[in-house]
Amino acid sequence: MNACLNECQAAIDAVKELLETHFQEAEDCADEDGKFSLGFRVSFDRSHSPTKLKVTCRVAKVTTDEIECSIDDPAQPKLPL
Repeated sequence: MNACLNECQAAIDAVKELLETHFQEAEDCADEDGKFSLGFRVSFDRSHSPTKLKVTCRVAKVTTDEIECSIDDPAQPKLPL
């Protein structure tokens, strides 16, 4: 149980450090609505002693784009006006 608490605390500390390091960069990537995200992945490898911890941070900008148009049915001939 104590090992689990130590591993969890180490992961939380790493996430906090990455959040503080990359928050401004992520904020600078915000879209026109102010949306941005930071994603974190925490991996534990207990096949070694001591446990190896890897925390990855991903910064992403939310981009939305849209095109709307009408497509004529090629099987329908155009009617004369």
